[in-house]
Amino acid sequence: MAAVIMHLRRRQNMWRNRIIRDYDNPLDYLHDFDIIRKYRLSRPLIYDLCRLFQNDPQRPIMRSCAFPVSLQVMVALRFYATGSFQLVNSDVHNVSRSSVSNIICGVTECLVGVCQQYVEMPTDEASLQKTMQDFHNYANFLNIVGAIDGKHIRIKAPLTDEHLYVNRKNYHSINVQGVCDANMKFLNIVAKWPGATHDAFIWANSNISSLFENRTIRQGWLLG
Repeated sequence: MAAVIMHLRRRQNMWRNRIIRDYDNPLDYLHDFDIIRKYRLSRPLIYDLCRLFQNDPQRPIMRSCAFPVSLQVMVALRFYATGSFQLVNSDVHNVSRSSVSNIICGVTECLVGVCQQYVEMPTDEASLQKTMQDFHNYANFLNIVGAIDGKHIRIKAPLTDEHLYVNRKNYHSINVQGVCDANMKFLNIVAKWPGATHDAFIWANSNISSLFENRTIRQGWLLG
């Protein structure tokens, strides 16, 4: 009889855990390794994002949604990592495709709103000196204030001006220019030009190019 009771309790716990997982956030039960593999960010960084949006009174979009902010962040991160609505739906249960779409738009809008608080090219003397010192400590490079490069981010063919997005490798993309410091932190990102746009054009029309041309940044080099 005791064995039967234990078996029934075990089945009940399995059912309860399954129901909880169906409704709960993957952040609550995934292993740290799986979180990084699926969402490309560590658990502490995801919690930081959640707190950022949860506590910001200027971001009512996410708080007015029926889903918890943490779940919205996980849905958006999974989509950013995969570009697949199907994979998002398979990982986060009981969220309709229309809700996933709304969540992604809301989280993206919030990220764009706070981006400039965290992605900013230093222009003051003290910050530039620290950046140059970091590059020197890391690779013995002198007078480097940033590392610059471009990357083609593959996209689906857009409905308008499709030909402008076909890059030299013959696939559709956004041509993204980025600058980072010695700690691999982004200092500047330009992500608005279609794949057929030449790197030199993107540089010439970027705000970071203006910082060097008008001598706002008076010393140092970009490595790239």
